[in-house]
Amino acid sequence: MRIAHAVAISLAVMAGPAIAQELTTVEVQAEEDAEKTMTVSCVDPAEPSLSDVGRVLSLSDPSKAEPLRGKLMAAAAEACAKQEPKITVMRTQNNKVTWKAKKDEAAN
Repeated sequence: MRIAHAVAISLAVMAGPAIAQELTTVEVQAEEDAEKTMTVSCVDPAEPSLSDVGRVLSLSDPSKAEPLRGKLMAAAAEACAKQEPKITVMRTQNNKVTWKAKKDEAAN
């Protein structure tokens, strides 16, 4: 019985770091304004509101928010898959959404 408990504890300790590395959210920040951010869940992503999409992508035309919402969610999903907790998003002139990992300023 003691061996079973020791094995279970060992497995839990070894699995701990793997579980801790699982990214649960990604912070999405506008390229031109660090105050414009939103958080997207990697585990159960819900579509952001159109106003959040417009705010983060600095849209002057609200009708562009709906088509760009999917592109913004795709960028967040890519960041989740690559384990990037913070990203900066940019909207190109032809309405594509690109992103790059945001590095911690404290680490630099």
